[in-house]
Amino acid sequence: MVDVNSATPHPARFYSLRFKLIFAFCLIGFALSASLGLSAYKTLESKLFQQLRNNVGNITYMGAALVNKEALSFLLDRQKADMSIEEARAIEDMPQYHLISDQLNYIRNAENELIKYVYLVAPAEKPMMARYVVDADVLNDRDAANITDEDVSHFGTELDMADFPVMRQAFEQGESLVEEEYYYDESFQVNSVSGYAPIMGADGKSVVALLGLDMADSEVQAALSEVLEKSVITALLALIVSLLTAVFMGTVLTRGIVKLDKLVHSFAEKDFAVRSQLRTNDEVGRLGTSFNHMAETIEEYSTRLEALVQAYGRFVPHDLLRLLGKKSILEVNLGDQVEREMTVLFSDIRNFTSISESMSPQDNFNFINDYLKCVGPHIRTHKGIIDKYIGDAVMALFPERVDDALDAALHMLGALDQHNQKALQEGARDIHIGIGVHVGKVMLGTVGESERMDGTVISDTVNLASRLEGMTKKYGCRIIISDVLKSRIAQSEKFEMRLVDKVYVAGKSAPVTLYEVFNGDEESLRRHKAETFGDYNQAVKYYYDQSFLAAEGLFSRIAAAHTDDVPARLFSEKVREILASGVPQDWDGVSRHLSK
Repeated sequence: MVDVNSATPHPARFYSLRFKLIFAFCLIGFALSASLGLSAYKTLESKLFQQLRNNVGNITYMGAALVNKEALSFLLDRQKADMSIEEARAIEDMPQYHLISDQLNYIRNAENELIKYVYLVAPAEKPMMARYVVDADVLNDRDAANITDEDVSHFGTELDMADFPVMRQAFEQGESLVEEEYYYDESFQVNSVSGYAPIMGADGKSVVALLGLDMADSEVQAALSEVLEKSVITALLALIVSLLTAVFMGTVLTRGIVKLDKLVHSFAEKDFAVRSQLRTNDEVGRLGTSFNHMAETIEEYSTRLEALVQAYGRFVPHDLLRLLGKKSILEVNLGDQVEREMTVLFSDIRNFTSISESMSPQDNFNFINDYLKCVGPHIRTHKGIIDKYIGDAVMALFPERVDDALDAALHMLGALDQHNQKALQEGARDIHIGIGVHVGKVMLGTVGESERMDGTVISDTVNLASRLEGMTKKYGCRIIISDVLKSRIAQSEKFEMRLVDKVYVAGKSAPVTLYEVFNGDEESLRRHKAETFGDYNQAVKYYYDQSFLAAEGLFSRIAAAHTDDVPARLFSEKVREILASGVPQDWDGVSRHLSK
């Protein structure tokens, strides 16, 4: 008898179809979860690398603008071949080298944990060669016990650009460039990305130096490692869940992955505030949590970069960008312009030239900066925009009410009086300023050329405001405004004003009536002007009605009552001259040939 069982033996190992299906579903679930996780990981890796490149490009571009051009030019003039270590060290001890070294360290401190190197290089005499100008590490490293001079990128040290093709390309093209891929930094054992931004010469065409910057991918790798770890955990959990119910989890997994895909897409579009709202206790929920951890890390990184942009805003006011309809300095183009009505305020320190002659350059800068620190906040508090500093002069724009400009002017004088009291007590110089204010149409825009632009305001309104400030010296007034501005004041009862003259201003055919605002005068002079206000106005009326005898009597009495009442004294002098020599045939009471 033949044994059937022995004729058709069973396989050594037997697996039921249920187990095979369970294994297949688990394999499919695991494969699907792993492939989606890997895809998301690769997408995030690509986007994070691109974001890192963008950040390197932005920091190098803005950092190049911070480099002091005069100090750089000074150092470039001292580059030469075969420079000895002693010669290099002598230059590195110069203040120009220290200034640029501090600026490079300031750039690095914006991301101190990530930026590994910041340096300036310039073309060398030999092709394909460059020379180090300033390396941010030199001053710290050259005296270290375990570092030799050969290990330090001293001033004038040659660099072979054959190993740095992007650096060479940045020199040749004169534009900011960033490496397309990582390179491994053995010193720090991290991957880094290098960026280069050109610094142009005086002709605006030739590249005199490059700002180089190496930024590590530490935060990117940390975020990706966390995502990878969570993805592995998610894949293992997916295998367990697939074992329980493949169909149900397939539906849930698909719905969750779609949501995560939208989050990744939004994140790729730089919406760093997006967060996963998935709360399911499975791999998709965990993947959402991992995404949130990663997003928080990158958002923190972006916030720090935004702080650097805000620092740049101290050089280009954000309010000025808003007036041009721009959200960022990166959107500003040459020739952008807008026309609108604004109030323009000019202020200037009187006799600054004679004051500055007795001070050192450092004392001059300290003197001006103390003054600007005193008056600048009051311009911003009253909705003003500081358009530019012109030496010791300040030009400010007030886009809303003319009252804002007058309030700012009076608060500037009040703050300056307090500053002067403290300065005199400390034996320092006191400061006296004149302020001119006018209102009208202005053209606000950008001028310059492709490599150097500046925001400016162009119009006759600006010129007249500047001339009004100049007239404060002649008339002994602290604030002079135009008749046009006086007519636009909303709350005229707040301001004490007197007419001081009618003048023909250079470049204008129609006369301008000048008024002084004397709220901010020294108390005894302000009280004198307030008490004689009625007589003064009557005397002015007599003057323009050609009742010179009556005008002379009032003006003389007012001027005699207070020797610092310059407008009354000037009117009195003009009346006496007319009484002595007669009224000119073409007399209209308007002063001519007035210059700033």
